[in-house]
Formats: sequence, C-alpha cells, structure tokens
Amino acid sequence: MSEVGKIVGLLKSDAIERQIAAAIVLGELKAKGPGVVEGLGAVLESGVPLLQVHALDALARVGAKKALAQIFPLLTTHDDDVRRAATRAIASVGEEVVPIIKQKMATAGPDERRALDAALAELGGKDAFSALIKGLASSDADAAKAAALAVRQQIKSADGNKRRSYLAEIERFLEAQKKKGGAPGATAAAVKILGYLEDEKTIPMLLQYSGDEKQHASVRQEAIIAFRFALQKDKPSAKVIDTLVKAAEAADRTLAQTALHTLGSLQTTEDTAKRLEKLALHADFDRARFVLELLGRMGGNEAARLLTKVLTSTTDRRYAEAAASGLSGKEDAVPALAKALLETTNPDRAWVLRNVLRPTAKKISPALRKQILEEAMLRLGKGERNYEAQLDVARDADPDGVADALRGLAGRLRKKDENKARVVLAILCKSDRATDDDRYTLASLELSRSNRDTRPASRAGDESLRLLGGLLRHGFDVARALKKDRVLELDHLYYVGFHFTEEGHPLGEELLEEVVKKGGRAKVAKMAKNKLALAEAN
Repeated sequence: MSEVGKIVGLLKSDAIERQIAAAIVLGELKAKGPGVVEGLGAVLESGVPLLQVHALDALARVGAKKALAQIFPLLTTHDDDVRRAATRAIASVGEEVVPIIKQKMATAGPDERRALDAALAELGGKDAFSALIKGLASSDADAAKAAALAVRQQIKSADGNKRRSYLAEIERFLEAQKKKGGAPGATAAAVKILGYLEDEKTIPMLLQYSGDEKQHASVRQEAIIAFRFALQKDKPSAKVIDTLVKAAEAADRTLAQTALHTLGSLQTTEDTAKRLEKLALHADFDRARFVLELLGRMGGNEAARLLTKVLTSTTDRRYAEAAASGLSGKEDAVPALAKALLETTNPDRAWVLRNVLRPTAKKISPALRKQILEEAMLRLGKGERNYEAQLDVARDADPDGVADALRGLAGRLRKKDENKARVVLAILCKSDRATDDDRYTLASLELSRSNRDTRPASRAGDESLRLLGGLLRHGFDVARALKKDRVLELDHLYYVGFHFTEEGHPLGEELLEEVVKKGGRAKVAKMAKNKLALAEAN
C-alpha cells in the first residue's frame, strides 16, 4: 500500500484525532490518488465540526468537484466554521461550479440561498458575479443584503476591468428591476454594491435613486450611503449636496440621519455651507445640532457667517449654544461675530457673542475694534446697562485703548454728571490698567457725595476712605492731592483728617492742620483744632 493510501486509511480510524491528522496531511500534500476525495467526502458525514472543517479545507486543496454532493448540504449547517469551510471548498472548484449553484438557487430556501450567494462571492469572477446579481431579484430583502455584503471583498480586490464589468452588470440589473417593478430589497442590495465599486461614474445613478421620493426608503438610504464610497477622493457636487440636504429634511428620521451622517463624511467647500442654512435651523433640534457641529468642523467664512446668523437670530437657547460652540476659537468667525456684537441690542445675545469672541478678540480688525469700543462708550455715557459685553470684548482686544477711552469719558462726564463719571471710573479702577491718579479721581468723587458721618460704623463703609487708604499703601501723595483738589471743601478735608487721625496715620494731623490754617474762625476749623488737641493728649 502507498504512503497516501495509508493516510487515507487513517480517515476510517476510530480515533477522531487520527482522522483529523490524516485530513490535515492530505491537504498539505495536495494528495492525489485512489480514495483521497472519496475518503475526505465520507468524513464530511461524521457530524464532528472540527473534522468536517479540516476535511473541507483538504478538499479545497486536492480538488472538491467530486465531493460537491457531500459539501453543498454543509452550507446550511449550524456551525459557522463548517459553513465557511464549505463555502471555500465550493469556490475552489472554479467557474464550472456556477451552473450548479444557479440550479440549486431555483429551489433553495432563505438560509441556503444566503450560503449559495456567499459561495458565489467567494468564487469571484464575471460569471459568478453575474449569477449573484441576477439572483438578487428572487431573494428576500435580508438575503439580498447578505449577498451584497458577501461580494464586497471580491469587488475590493478586483482590477479596473473587472470593476467596469461589474458596474455594467449592476446597471443592467437595476434597469430590469425598474421596468418590471422589482422588489425594493433587491434594488437596495444592488445599489449597495454600486457603492462598493467606489467609482465616481456611479454618481448619476446614485443621485437618481437617492433623490427619488417614490423609491422605498431602504433604496434611498443605500444610495445615500453609497455616496460615502463613491466620493472618498472627490468633493461632492452641488447636486449631491442638495439631494442629501433634501433627504435630511425627510419625515423618515432614519433616512434623515443617514443623509446627515453622509454629509458629515464628505469633503466640504464654502458652497456646501451655504446649502446647509435651512438645516441649521431645522425644527428637529437633533438634526440642527448635527449640522451646526458640522459647520463648526468645516470652518471657513461661509460656515462662520451661517453659525453667527443662527446665534444672533434664534430665540432658542439650545440652538444658540450649539452655534456658539461651533464658533468658539475660530478666527474665520471673528469678523462676523464682531459685527453681530456691534449691532445687537439684545443683552442675552450680546453675552453669548461676548463669550465666543473673547478668546479671539485680538484678531478683530482695528476698524471694528474701534466701532465696538465707541458703541460701548456711547451706551455707558448714556447710562444704559447694555454695554458690558462690548466693553469686555474691546478690553480683551486692546486693554490700553479701553483704559484711555474710559478715562476720557469720565473726564467729560465729570463736568455734566458726576454720578455717571463715578460709574465709569469705577469700571476703569477695576482693571489692571488703572493708575493711582484714576483711583484718586474716583476717591474724590466718592468723597464729594459722602455724608461725612464720623461715627466708626459709618466710616467703615465709606468707599472714599477705603480708596484713599489703598492709595496711601501704594505710596501715593494723598495729602498733596487733597489740598490741590478744587472740588473738595474744608469739610471734606476735616472728615478725611478725622478718620486717619483715628487710624493713627500722620495724614490725619496734616489734613486737620490744613483745615485750621485755611478755616480761620469757621466752625470746621475749631472742630479740627479740638481734634488735634485730643490727639496730642492721647
């Protein structure tokens, strides 16, 4: 007996391990000879999955044609590994197995149909592909979809000529389906395969199916998904974008979501942003949010303009926040945002714009920056409240310029309305650009309106005294400034002198002495003289 014959003999062993070993060796040797195929075919009926898998793999190597009768039933077995091995074994026979598969398809049930489609996909080649495509017409929706998925790998590895023949085959099938009103599941599967071709030549057909509202939603959905494959290297045309936008507005939420996600996967242009405007304010917030996030990722002037429009026109906080998020940190958005901030009179909207603009405020053009600052000064000078957002952005853009503007406005207002001047100076003094002269001017205005109540509790809450104390700690010559201040009277100097005498600071005695010197016989001079005498006695 030959060595191969001895190995074939082991296939009949009572020990499963020996049978498996024999199948593996026969496959590795690509053994030929009497009884090899028959012996491997016989163990396929063992019901032992591991043995069946190795026997099927061996048949794929030695030649499975004569064992097809035993292999085909295994396409529908419950074991996944056995089914896949059976598919590989059938495919190993080559194109001559295609007629047999076609014949079996005529009477196959759903499970067997899927298995036969998988075998055709595994086999590849023009005839197998043609048989698979034609078989879609008589498949149920799930089987047709499974067939489309099965053929994907074959298409991926096909060369240009094969892909062109595949495209022609699918086009013929779809045309036939259209004429006879074929099942949506078969059409959807064929359209799915169109996408797998990754060919821009499929775009006209995909536009036809995706934009046809008479088509079943599953067909339109597959056409929309196919755009992702067909346009991997190219930017979508206006027709494609318009078709996807229209689908994204559909009542069918699944279809709409598919269209949105496809939009998000494509290369975009400035023109794309223009076409998304309607969706950005869609009544369904989930759709609008997706588009607003997409616009944020896109960037560019048109996307910024549209996001800004949503931000400034909507009364729904959800839309405004989503638009603001898309604009945050985007330099492209700065001009549109700055203009919107300049023009808005809505306080809430102004604050949203402020929050978005502040990180990029220095990118605002000098001309717009000047206009924003002037608008803030105008509102502040009138005593209006809606100036803060503009002022904050202007300060972030040019802190020194804002400080000079506040200083100038306070100076002009002091001649007309000291209360407004005090408000402006208070704003200036809260910034790090304020000078000690600014702080003194504010202290003087606060002092001029003080009730000058010398009781400790009252002095403790006096803003002018707090400011003057801070200036003393800075080393500012408070005494000199107070003596030269033409707005203040001796009563004011006495009040300040009284306070700092109580605090034990030399400024107090210096000011009281100034009151005594200039007061003559006035009551305030006598009060200052008495306070000095008490201080000396203590």
